[in-house]
Amino acid sequence: MPQIPDALIQTLSSEGECVVDPFVGSGVTLVEAAKLGRKFIGIDISPFAVEITKAKFLAIEFADQSWKNEICKRLSDKNIGESPEKYVNLHGISPEVFKWFEENTLNELLLIYSNIADEKRKTSLLEKVLFSSILCRCSSQRRHYTYITDGCFPEKFMYKPAKDFFIEKVTLTERAAQIFKEQYKRRHSKQYVFDGKIEVEDCRRLDWIKDGTVDLVVTSPPYLGSHDYVKAMRLTNLFFPEKNLKEYLANEIGARCKRHQKSAYDKYFDDLKTAFEECHRVLKPGGFMGLVMGRGKGKVIKFDILMQLLDFLTSNDRFSITYENSRKISSRRIRFPGVMTERIIVLKKPE
Repeated sequence: MPQIPDALIQTLSSEGECVVDPFVGSGVTLVEAAKLGRKFIGIDISPFAVEITKAKFLAIEFADQSWKNEICKRLSDKNIGESPEKYVNLHGISPEVFKWFEENTLNELLLIYSNIADEKRKTSLLEKVLFSSILCRCSSQRRHYTYITDGCFPEKFMYKPAKDFFIEKVTLTERAAQIFKEQYKRRHSKQYVFDGKIEVEDCRRLDWIKDGTVDLVVTSPPYLGSHDYVKAMRLTNLFFPEKNLKEYLANEIGARCKRHQKSAYDKYFDDLKTAFEECHRVLKPGGFMGLVMGRGKGKVIKFDILMQLLDFLTSNDRFSITYENSRKISSRRIRFPGVMTERIIVLKKPE
């Protein structure tokens, strides 16, 4: 929800100051920071998350009616000019795609792919991310997304209008970009100019950010044992293979696929401590850190991780707690199995 980072950023920082999100996810915090005239740094170990976030800023720069019309024109072709089997083989797409998508749906996906794969276009990354965003919806596996994550192939195929889904995403993106630009101009009386960094990095090692140079940290750390952030991009990886996927999976904090490991809880806690030590280091004296954390119901939760984390963060005068609240998550908004409540905590680094 953008309202929470929006409120934290407005309250705890000033225009022109630097906001960092060490678990950038889909980039909600960075978009809100940009809208409010802050500089920002976004970090995530997942290259998919970084691409999604970068794509949002590409949309702000390039998504307009002419871009939308150009895409519609490019997609007017009826076929890819060769058999799907041959096309998949020639373009390095995993043959596993034939296990997830109905034949006509896959033909439409390959048509879209053939029209967005030109990396020379300034909007190529944006179009790739929009393509990625419809893959789960196009899949014949209609159960929870974790069935795709876990490689549970559909038992029967169903046609899904991939081209219509893609054009719908393009239309929504074009409109969202225009709304952002209109809001920014009303607030700041000028056009938006990108002023940030979005990097594939490990938040446990932020030595490339100097001590005491960040005004505010706003983030929602990964929930323990609730989600596989990297594996959730399984279908994207079939079309756009990521060479270092195993490395990203191994280094992911709190991943659901690690929930059965005996060391899952301790490793997660140690990883968060290391990440927040780095956040403490890069924050200016008197700077704030806003955390949004959920508590799951899974068996991996042996203790109250949030209370232990807050005990650590407030020990040795690292931080003081200046605000704390909780909220229930509506069942319609739940993205993570078993996460029903979230806590919002604001911590301050001593002057």
